[in-house]
Amino acid sequence: MQSLKNKEQIKIQVLAFASQLLPAIIGVLSFMLLVRTAKPIVLGEYVIYMAAVVLFEMIKSGGLQSALVMRASGTDKQQQLTINGSAYWLGSVISFSLSIILAIIYFSGYFEHQPGIQVFCGWYAILGIITLPLHIAEATAVARQDIKFLLWLRLFQSTNALLIACYAYFIGGGLKNFATVHLVFTFFLLMVVLIFGKTNPLQIRFKTMAEVKALFKLIKYTLATLATTNLLKSADTFLIGSLMGPVYVAKYAVPLKLTELFEIPLRSLSTTAFPQLAAKNNDKDPAAFKNHFIQYLSWAYLLYIPGLMIAFIFAPYIVLFIGGNQYADTTIIFRVFILYGLLLPTDRMTGISLDALQKPAINLKKVFIMATVNIVADVLAIHFTHQLEWVAFASVLNVATGALLGCWMLKQTGVFTDTVIYKDVYNHGILFVKQGWQKLR
Repeated sequence: MQSLKNKEQIKIQVLAFASQLLPAIIGVLSFMLLVRTAKPIVLGEYVIYMAAVVLFEMIKSGGLQSALVMRASGTDKQQQLTINGSAYWLGSVISFSLSIILAIIYFSGYFEHQPGIQVFCGWYAILGIITLPLHIAEATAVARQDIKFLLWLRLFQSTNALLIACYAYFIGGGLKNFATVHLVFTFFLLMVVLIFGKTNPLQIRFKTMAEVKALFKLIKYTLATLATTNLLKSADTFLIGSLMGPVYVAKYAVPLKLTELFEIPLRSLSTTAFPQLAAKNNDKDPAAFKNHFIQYLSWAYLLYIPGLMIAFIFAPYIVLFIGGNQYADTTIIFRVFILYGLLLPTDRMTGISLDALQKPAINLKKVFIMATVNIVADVLAIHFTHQLEWVAFASVLNVATGALLGCWMLKQTGVFTDTVIYKDVYNHGILFVKQGWQKLR
């Protein structure tokens, strides 16, 4: 029985990994084509536009998704309908409010001298409404561990970037053209998801105010946490764009794109770890919660340490392959980001563990401190050095802060009181390798 359980878990993990790896490969290939066809200034504006889209998607739906997963994991069909309906009601209020505000800003022309932000305000006023059902469909799939649907959804979402790159290659155009392709494709993707019945906005009729309040209680902290977390990623882009210009954003975007590859194993592990950790917390089983955390973090480092060593050695060739000769001088920035990658698993796993323990207020404090460290370090780096590698080093400082704070905060919850986290992770990793080696022999 245990063997069958392990096999099923491995199968789920492989599908989860594929749901992160394949879209990332398509994304990198799309970026490689776009970076070779778009002018640096257009590429920089597009990167700023997409950074704003991702940030607002996180504000609009990120907290809702996490809250939905926490509430829906292990529930029956009727409870799922109530949770989904309440999520639709709450998400609609947020989406339409943001759309009205952004439309007013767009027509006022306030950001007309910053094309990336100006186009975002106009196009996202529509896009933000379209993507809400997609996010609820994704969160429902995570709660149900419907990894096959997640794989297909993320593959189709990544095709959006490929279409934009192909449009740039064959037709050219500027930021407005790219944003329009993005909007139209997302609308057609929504139609496909609705036709196949993976989500249904009409479930809103099952909402209850009690469930809306329960979701909002989780969202009010998780939303701020996720928004601040995403600001950690996009702060560099916005500050470089504002203080140095879109051409520098384009240069920074090449090594930054490569860091997305660092996150692939972690995203796949998080996809399966978060609902399992949430379920163990709901079951009042702290020992199993701790074991799951140690297990997933040790798996992450078994993947990360050799991968990052290889990336450091072959960094010049990797950057040249992705960005071409025009961006070959960004190798040093990529090597700085490798240090960031080394600390990333601890930061992320402690963060999702705090959320799974339904301690979003504690996680918010952690992420807020990280954001403060990152933004202050970014501004100082740009002001005193005007060099992008020092801006990248600000990200290393922020993730180091997150890793240390995360471990300390987990201990404060009482679940990890008798645990030296890194020692247990090391011991589990060594045991896992030994067991694997014995099976191979």
